[in-house]
Amino acid sequence: MANAAFSPKDFKAWVIEETTTGTAITTGMLQLDVDSVAMPSLNVGQNLTPRSSIGRVLHTNDFFQDNVVRATEVSLSGTYHNDTGHILLMQSACGVALASTVADVAIPTASSTVSGKYKEEDGDKTFTLVLAPPDTDDGYNIVMPGCLCTSFSISAEAGSDSGLYKWSATISSGQQPDTANTATEAGTVYSAAPYSINTLTAATTVNSIPSTILSGFSVTIDSPAVYSGFSATGYAAFARAPELSVTATAKVKYDSVTRPILNNFNTQSVADEAGMFTMTQATDTDCSIAIAGGVLTNVALSEGDIMMLDVEIKALNVGSDVINFNLA
Repeated sequence: MANAAFSPKDFKAWVIEETTTGTAITTGMLQLDVDSVAMPSLNVGQNLTPRSSIGRVLHTNDFFQDNVVRATEVSLSGTYHNDTGHILLMQSACGVALASTVADVAIPTASSTVSGKYKEEDGDKTFTLVLAPPDTDDGYNIVMPGCLCTSFSISAEAGSDSGLYKWSATISSGQQPDTANTATEAGTVYSAAPYSINTLTAATTVNSIPSTILSGFSVTIDSPAVYSGFSATGYAAFARAPELSVTATAKVKYDSVTRPILNNFNTQSVADEAGMFTMTQATDTDCSIAIAGGVLTNVALSEGDIMMLDVEIKALNVGSDVINFNLA
């Protein structure tokens, strides 16, 4: 095929746990269900300031570009599947060891996240991301080794996309990406059926109030990456910022059951430790979510066909798992 025209939806996204941090693996990969593929922010360093040359235009001797020591970042989104590829992103954001298995994911009360050096044989810390066009005769793969997931969200809205669970993630790497890879990327496609908010049971709790009528939610884990040192392939070491943040939003029907939430926000003085946010699927392991304790950061009336409440939550460490995703 020559001079093909590609749709953004033609591109595929693949991930795989690395056996040596920052060393790319491009075989046996795990496909992500993405809406479309975005271009990474390459963040090359450039010097474009005219110095002591003739005239006021940048001289060729003054130009400099560094494409080694910089962070590369990309944001992706799609439909969530309960498989090893999507769970790998969740594990990375939660700061736990990458297991490449379908297993429960939780942020423990003594979370310390993951850090280390690049080019070491630590097989549970970083992963490779490949963004691949459908035909490498006309397009190049973008290969990002040494990746960390710095933000991961799951959300769903009744009546939108059939209530399917959607995910979004920000992925960062402190290693130099390959933007001219022509290998044929392949691996295991996502196979688990997606989940829907429409299969939730009555076990929905917001601000410790059970049996709330929920029309939408989102849960987000934020854990920014921090890089240091330098090497021939990029930064020398990776770590996480001091705070691992877990937040959630819920849209619930305003009625006699939920009306206390507004007053609870207005008058709160201590954290809610009785079960701040719980969503239980008809089958528990179909990505049921539980946040043990937290505080309300905002509550507002939301006008629509019926009055709703928009509830915003920040999870706290109350001596048990900060958040738990029931996946297996």
